[in-house]
Amino acid sequence: MTDMTEDGLQRASRATLWFLLALGSFFAAHVALRLLLGGAFETDEAEMMVMTPDLRLGYGPQLPLYNWLQIGLFELFGRSLLALSILKNGLLFLSFLLVFLGLRLWVPAGAAAFGALSLFLLPDIAWEAQRATTHSNMLLATSAATLAAFLWAVRSGGWAAWIALGLAVGLGGLAKYNYWLVPLGLFAAGLTIAPMRARIVSARALIVPALAAAVVAAPYAWMLRNPDLAFSSVRKLQLDELPPVTSGLPEGVPLLAVAMATILALPLLVAALLLVFGRGRGRDKVEANGRPLVALLLRAAFFVALAMFAGVWASGMGHVTGRWLLPMAFLAVPGLFVWLFGRVSMRAIGRVYIVLGLIAALVFTGLVFDRFKPGARRDVDFAALPEMIATIAPMPGTPIVAEFYTAGNLARARPDWRIAPYLGHASQQFGGETVLFLMRENVPPSLEAGLALAGWPANMDQQIQAQGSLELPYRSSDDLLPIRFVLVQTPPVVKTP
Repeated sequence: MTDMTEDGLQRASRATLWFLLALGSFFAAHVALRLLLGGAFETDEAEMMVMTPDLRLGYGPQLPLYNWLQIGLFELFGRSLLALSILKNGLLFLSFLLVFLGLRLWVPAGAAAFGALSLFLLPDIAWEAQRATTHSNMLLATSAATLAAFLWAVRSGGWAAWIALGLAVGLGGLAKYNYWLVPLGLFAAGLTIAPMRARIVSARALIVPALAAAVVAAPYAWMLRNPDLAFSSVRKLQLDELPPVTSGLPEGVPLLAVAMATILALPLLVAALLLVFGRGRGRDKVEANGRPLVALLLRAAFFVALAMFAGVWASGMGHVTGRWLLPMAFLAVPGLFVWLFGRVSMRAIGRVYIVLGLIAALVFTGLVFDRFKPGARRDVDFAALPEMIATIAPMPGTPIVAEFYTAGNLARARPDWRIAPYLGHASQQFGGETVLFLMRENVPPSLEAGLALAGWPANMDQQIQAQGSLELPYRSSDDLLPIRFVLVQTPPVVKTP
């Protein structure tokens, strides 16, 4: 499998040790930085404050695994920035570690570390995963667990590996909807590679769908019982839009092509520079076991991309977000850089690590700037908002509906208040009561839009008792954040079981 000489083992131990030290230190530093920067919650952070009331099979349009883990950390550390930061960075640490461990089964430690750390060339992982995202981080962690277990299973064929893969697939199915592209791509690609195909078509592999189905059964049953809440985010896809007349394609198809080129731009640029200026003889050979591994990852990425194009075309999707492509990039980039490892010099590889270090420094600097830039969400001062609200309606008796950012930051200040986001369960909780609706800037754009999002009927008779606007200050500038409010006597809503 790898170089088993004493020198080879020492190099592998050093590479593994440096990989773990660098990775652990980096993400621990990010936890410290987020606590040091403080300020208001970002939108996804704020979402966790109002979407984790207790353990439930479902919470809304996002799958529940992240919420479950966040509730556990809230129990340990309170509903705090620390609990939010530990989960975010713990998942990112686990993602890189599991990719490394999976690759290590097939290639030397140096190549495995190079392939795993190449993921940092993806802006959605290096930047967005720290700045904003939550459930996408769970997607990365479960995708990494699936990759590691799959590589173990097709390497050893043992029961333990297939059981681990079944559990990983089940957990991934509770992470994010586009996760399913990862096992689809891996199994489809594995069937095209002879030594892996023999493992995949064995009877033992049948444990994977059985275990995965058992893990997702109860939450998916909840989704089917609550489709309006579980699938409320489908509107973001802009389905059934008319295709452009000039091309005859759904609008999402060219958008998807552009998004794929964008997300892969930096890794492909670095790879091209390595091939042009860094060609040489690598110290550790990866050809023997590296070829099937590289073939698996690159073909899996191709199958994922193909499935995405087919899905966008068939559905008429009119909107594409870059992070939806993470399953494709997550497979393609490590495969490309493992392939490069044995074809470029160690000096060139060292320069790539220097580039990664510079990117890490830029991310730290960028996060500090993002905290203090004009109009930064973290810079909004929510301290006065509870007192402002108390002059509008009796508190804590009056329920509040607000978009995630305002709702989460308000819940942080007043955890005893009844606060819900603009999702269908708001009408189930507060129907028939006098409800205070808060609208930040144009989110939602109108009371009518907000009522519809929160589950009240479109033809609802609005009994407005008060309305107006509030302004929240920023800590580092003279700007003000406008928030509109409307106090409405809502009609009762028939509750769904």
